[in-house]
Amino acid sequence: MTKSTNEFSRRSLLRALGVGAAGLALPGLLGGRARAQVEPPRRVVFFITPHGTVWNAWHMDLAGLGPSGSVTLSSQPSDRWSPLLAPFGSLARKLMVVEGLSRPGAIEYEHAHDRQGDAFDLNRHDFGQAHLMTCVDPLQRPSATCIGGGVSIDQVLGAATSAPGRWASRVYGQGHPYSFVAAGEESPRVTDPRVAYDDIVGMRAPSTTGAGDARARAIRAARARVLGRAAAEAERLGVGLGRLDREKLARHAQLVRDLEASFAAAPGGAVASCSPRWVAEAQALDQWSRVITLALSCDLTRTVTLLAPELDPSQIGLPPGVDVHQDYAHRSNRLQPSTYTAEAERGMIQYVGFFAQRFRTLLDQLDSVPEGDGTLLDHTAVVWMSELATGTHDLHDLPIVVAGGASGRLRTDRYVRYARDTRLAAGWGFEVDAGPAQNRFYVSLMQALGVPGDRFGITSVPRVGGGTMSLTSALPELLV
Repeated sequence: MTKSTNEFSRRSLLRALGVGAAGLALPGLLGGRARAQVEPPRRVVFFITPHGTVWNAWHMDLAGLGPSGSVTLSSQPSDRWSPLLAPFGSLARKLMVVEGLSRPGAIEYEHAHDRQGDAFDLNRHDFGQAHLMTCVDPLQRPSATCIGGGVSIDQVLGAATSAPGRWASRVYGQGHPYSFVAAGEESPRVTDPRVAYDDIVGMRAPSTTGAGDARARAIRAARARVLGRAAAEAERLGVGLGRLDREKLARHAQLVRDLEASFAAAPGGAVASCSPRWVAEAQALDQWSRVITLALSCDLTRTVTLLAPELDPSQIGLPPGVDVHQDYAHRSNRLQPSTYTAEAERGMIQYVGFFAQRFRTLLDQLDSVPEGDGTLLDHTAVVWMSELATGTHDLHDLPIVVAGGASGRLRTDRYVRYARDTRLAAGWGFEVDAGPAQNRFYVSLMQALGVPGDRFGITSVPRVGGGTMSLTSALPELLV
């Protein structure tokens, strides 16, 4: 295509749409003649939210599912879906819900405290965050919270699946650290979706003198005109493309336009919102969903971790001044009647339900981009989890939702329950009944993404009465 006053080159068009050098993999744009598309890459997104879940509002009591086993999700009537999982009912065929996984590696950390005394950070939030994605003992820091004691799973997967000229991984969002490039070293993180977006489309202009800020403002002011011309050129190009290519090109343009609109200043100085129902926190997470979709669909990275922030309760309709941690999370477990209150349970259901809606938005964004024989979501594994199982600091029966099939390697449309049938000695003389280790879930993800190996993190822990529990090998129920 010849560049003229009224036309862009292919490179200019893709850059204007936010694609950059990675390209859209549109056969119709390659040499003017359609070519067979290569197999889409497998990708993974981790969506991490605080405070665990409210078990009775998350767990689903399904016919045919005993203490262990699995059932088909899409065959379940709508009234069988729990309040916190109900938002995903229409995506059942692309979903896998997993319950019963344990975190026995964290038990070893509690044993270490028993042996060494008060030098250990025993706040389960802190060492739950440090342990969640590493599955090894956290690293102690004098006069500070503990931190990850090894490389986290997202960094392992990113390094193994990255391609030349792309980011191995991206870590986005706010809150506590979960992703680590080494023991005691948090992964680089981008906390502002606007900055992440500018990184993707090549508009980032760091400045120490103020000149870069002026340049960035000029670019933003001109970008609407650039996008208008790009959209017109894309419409002209679309005549020669197949239906799926046209849809993908249009989706890229829409993603960029939506992000630009959401970043713009509204009249009166308020933050613009693509929906009047979104509050400030929701807007940021939904912006992140679009940023992630753009980054993955442009194949600029194949591994993303999104960290959700602690929420101001008043922003999601809860009473102002409530301490979600102390007043709600710690009092939300019906199995602990001495502290339980119905108000706290309702508050935590609303709190976790907010994140469920944000996770659904992320899935919808990914599912809106056509790719190969399906969508971007079909070729991605999107994992929702938390540093705790419940707000009352339980570490076992970790609630996990996985969406997308990693190009058909994960067994979607399933509700999988694992029995907590292994007795382990926890810290402070307690014993717990544990299901398969979370480590094995990560091994399953590794294999689904084509990463060889049968272990991640600590490999075994002692059982009560002798012997050990292995934390290695994949969980065959999760893989095709």
